[in-house]
Amino acid sequence: MIDYQLRLLLFLLFVVVLLSWQHLSPRQPLHSWRLRWRHNIGLLLIDALVVRIAQPLILVCVALLPAAPFAPLAVLPPILALVISLILLDLLIYWQHRLFHTITWFWRLHRVHHSDPELDTTSAVRFHPLEILLSLLIKALAVWLFGISAAAILVFDILLNGMAMFNHTNVRLPSRIDAALRYIIVTPAMHRIHHSRFNHEANSNFGFCLSVWDRLFKSYRKQAQLGDDQINIGMPQTQHYAPERFQELLNMPFRFPLKRKRHSK
Repeated sequence: MIDYQLRLLLFLLFVVVLLSWQHLSPRQPLHSWRLRWRHNIGLLLIDALVVRIAQPLILVCVALLPAAPFAPLAVLPPILALVISLILLDLLIYWQHRLFHTITWFWRLHRVHHSDPELDTTSAVRFHPLEILLSLLIKALAVWLFGISAAAILVFDILLNGMAMFNHTNVRLPSRIDAALRYIIVTPAMHRIHHSRFNHEANSNFGFCLSVWDRLFKSYRKQAQLGDDQINIGMPQTQHYAPERFQELLNMPFRFPLKRKRHSK
């Protein structure tokens, strides 16, 4: 109960700070924020309910499993285990994200996130409930395999939520600060390229926290093809598509593929 309250408190703090920042110093005007916020907040509420119901059940199932044959983190000193756990979980999120762009049925879920036609702090919570459930299962598997502690999961969840909101926020960092931060973490400008409608740009910059994974696994893109100020945000390989009804977001994974218009590189 205490860790849930801590997560909620820090989540609300991140929301207030980042929304205030983008309101006072927006990268660009947001034209459809009222409709988008209704959609994004609606998904957030459903996702929060899914987590509250599913997470305890998943953790019980993990606890009932026999000990993993190889759980190296369980025998390390606590601080070292925590640091390694955070790095491993961030690497896991990178590859999970990349696979969600590669495997057809995973992409059907993940394209709900990419259907947002503008980016701001609320875009960070725009995920289909089934993707949230699948993410919980993947993380639970990692907990079992590597012996990741509950404390590490709590710290990582707080870090992931904060960084996801940060790199979706509609702000422009000074170019020198952005360039310096990119050597360590994912910045809003770096992640913005990932939300391009050009497919080759959407299939780059998969990281959420550490930027090293994109550089290491050759998915880093420094600049958008048409320049960072000309990125057309939205569903990859479509020109203007943006959901108008909340039900359309929930139904999106079960629809036939959306009609696509291919762009030249």
